[in-house]
Amino acid sequence: MLNFLYVIGHLTIDEIFRGQELIRRIGGTAYYSSISAKILGWNCKLISKVGRDFPEDYLKYLNSIGLDISGVKFSDFPSTSFILRYDDTGRTLYLKSRCEDIFIDDIRASIDGDAIIHIGSVINEVSLETVDYISSKAKMISIDLQGFLRFFDLNGSIKLVKPIFVDELLSKVDVVHCDGFEASVATGIKDPVKAAMHMCNTYNVIVLLTLGGEGSCVFHRDEAYYVPSIVKRVVEETGAGDIYTSAFLYWYTSTRKLLESAIYSSSVASVYVEYGDVFSLRDTNLIDLKMNELWRHVRRLSL
Repeated sequence: MLNFLYVIGHLTIDEIFRGQELIRRIGGTAYYSSISAKILGWNCKLISKVGRDFPEDYLKYLNSIGLDISGVKFSDFPSTSFILRYDDTGRTLYLKSRCEDIFIDDIRASIDGDAIIHIGSVINEVSLETVDYISSKAKMISIDLQGFLRFFDLNGSIKLVKPIFVDELLSKVDVVHCDGFEASVATGIKDPVKAAMHMCNTYNVIVLLTLGGEGSCVFHRDEAYYVPSIVKRVVEETGAGDIYTSAFLYWYTSTRKLLESAIYSSSVASVYVEYGDVFSLRDTNLIDLKMNELWRHVRRLSL
């Protein structure tokens, strides 16, 4: 396996409410992507920016599992923090505070040429100009689309909006992860599968479309596949899409096999959702069992 990944994006402080219970913990796409990549077998360097309020224990924890956190810089802005409220209708997300952007100068000294880079933006902290610079250094560049679509008001309410630079953004990357609603927002096409196909065909990118309990789809050139969900129980969903993406990159950069990579990433994400712990991904037997089951249920989509 190609064994080095750079992950760029804000680490966050998440306050999670489930009923009356409050859990405060580290979060963000960059966190879930980097920690899962490390557990799956990649060496991983995290490039982020946090405030002075960011708990020292969080960084000690990342360092203890072997992540390279030398690219995490401190800012005089507060750390990016979200409030997540879960109830029977789903999840509501609020922005509590936002750290400053991650600039080109924050990245320049951290990335070697010919790199595999994942941009896990959560609240537009990586500008188009910075993406352009990153693309000049990348052998492969992937993005999580949601962070480029999120805009917030003075009350912290978050809304997904199609940015004016979306065409330019998607023309600079190789892999795009999004859910169904994000795909529709980015393209203006209501049907998420058609929206993902449009992105694939228009920008010549690999599109990873995750659909929660309905499974996932993957698109590239003349290939398109639907992989159903085989989750037996749901223990934890937060971060599952990020883990799916890093697992896909891990497998695909070595094999270049689209369907096999989609089955692997779906299996990894399923294990995480069922056990609720990223360290469950160390059990390759659990992942293999999921892969064997999924091979029997996957189907090809017509383009």
